[in-house]
Amino acid sequence: IALPAIPPIAKSFDVSFGLASLIISVFLLGGVVGSLPNGFLIDRFGHRKVVLAGPLITCALALLVLTAQSFPQLLVYRFFDGWAAQMWLMGRVAGLSARAASAQRGRQVTWMLSMDGAGRLFGPLVGGIVAGVWGIRSPFAAYALLAFLAVIPSFFFLKESARPTRAASDEPRLSWLAMIKQLVLPQLPFFGVAFFSAVARGPIYSGLMHLYAAFTYNLDAEGIGILATASGVLSVPVSFFAGYSLDRFGRRPTLIPAFLGITATMVALTITAVLHLSLAWYVAVYMAGSAVQNLAGGSTQTLGADIAPAAARGKFLGVWQLCNLSGNSSSPLLFALLADKTGYPSSFIFIACAALIVALLLITKVPETRGRNY
Repeated sequence: IALPAIPPIAKSFDVSFGLASLIISVFLLGGVVGSLPNGFLIDRFGHRKVVLAGPLITCALALLVLTAQSFPQLLVYRFFDGWAAQMWLMGRVAGLSARAASAQRGRQVTWMLSMDGAGRLFGPLVGGIVAGVWGIRSPFAAYALLAFLAVIPSFFFLKESARPTRAASDEPRLSWLAMIKQLVLPQLPFFGVAFFSAVARGPIYSGLMHLYAAFTYNLDAEGIGILATASGVLSVPVSFFAGYSLDRFGRRPTLIPAFLGITATMVALTITAVLHLSLAWYVAVYMAGSAVQNLAGGSTQTLGADIAPAAARGKFLGVWQLCNLSGNSSSPLLFALLADKTGYPSSFIFIACAALIVALLLITKVPETRGRNY
């Protein structure tokens, strides 16, 4: 619901496209910085408490956005909002990693994430209307309310997979150094997939494409809301199909076509930028790119859930999310830098190359994880 308000708020401070993109990048950077501490919190206190804390912090930060008087102040609030968002995500993924059977994990992870897509069916459209009627910051008040309401079902229905005890947080669990040596280094190709897949998904996942549309086609909050809602409508069936495909056909047969598709759509957006094609052409390519992004997004999270070890699940997922979010946060920054220095076509080519690297890693280095124990 806050998504359509973000590009106009950035523009309201009279900054360049490169600086305006920081409102998206710092949100992702907050997730990067918070990923390892969040992993420690999950192992120490359990995923349930982390899931409950995330939306409460989000609620407070959304209210602070309403009072921001300067662009740097707004960036600080968005940074910690990104940290809280990762508490919410990592806690849920850790719970499914611990409780879901391998043959069902693809559906459970992707279908959980598809609920975010279901929220995008109405959230951005309503947010655009709210911004048009009550001002560009007003969607953040609704954002705060919805974040608070998200705590209620979690409080009553979410169970801890294993009660965290003092003993459980010490002896049976690996230290950071031991976990890195024993569990992360042998799986480096997987972490390469996590990083480069996040780079490839960065512009659409972060909302940077909406900022691009605002600067290139002068799309306002209402227009961005409609486009984001249309993308959300498409994401729900694609995400459900991705979950089915992961469990029925395997992780690699689902992910490889997805990232080849991202490569193709980014090349098409390059052509769009070079030839200055119409908004209608851009929307068509954006929707195709959004579809393959949704096919890939939850699928890469499933890989992390597949190989996360019980002895250090939170820490392992913390490193996984560090790679994932490092890609997510660096992608918009590099995209914006290339756009400012050399133009949008080079930005789209950069994203296409990242997607192609993921496809090659999956083809040559990453084994199938469905039904395997790590």
